[in-house]
Amino acid sequence: MFDLWAAEHSVLREKVLEHIFVAELSKVLLLDMKLPFEILRAEFDSNGYDIVIEVGEVTRRIQLKAMRLGGKRANVNINLALTEKVGGCIIWFNADAANLELGPFYWLGGPPQAKLKLPDSKPARHSKANAAGVKLKRERLRTVNKGKFWKLDSMKEVGEALFGTSPNNFWELKA
Repeated sequence: MFDLWAAEHSVLREKVLEHIFVAELSKVLLLDMKLPFEILRAEFDSNGYDIVIEVGEVTRRIQLKAMRLGGKRANVNINLALTEKVGGCIIWFNADAANLELGPFYWLGGPPQAKLKLPDSKPARHSKANAAGVKLKRERLRTVNKGKFWKLDSMKEVGEALFGTSPNNFWELKA
């Protein structure tokens, strides 16, 4: 029996969830927010982001992180390169294993056109130890705890966070 959540299917799972995320966000941007947009995909994520979305003059570089709904993961590793670009942000979301519905979402980023400022974090470590049994630091990655992210309940709230058009003054509340 095929198990999408098995480790050997991690690349397939990542791509499927990225496509679902982009499709759902596209519906929100077009139908709810009435915003035309352009989406670009990174060939690989050495610069810290998976996708780039442009709406008018606003550019967002987005690192996507996914976790199975009910998962216990307490932190994610963030590439410091994402802090060097304007519009960098991380969207960490849950996916229901049964139907691949997304949400809730966890947001870490700043206002549109601002650089990402990571909260206090420590360097990530390699998951496997070297020959001496030491898990070396990964200096260009930082481990950020889930508690540093803002919880967003819907894809519409994600769109508002990305493009600063929230009727609830999202950025004033988060400042």
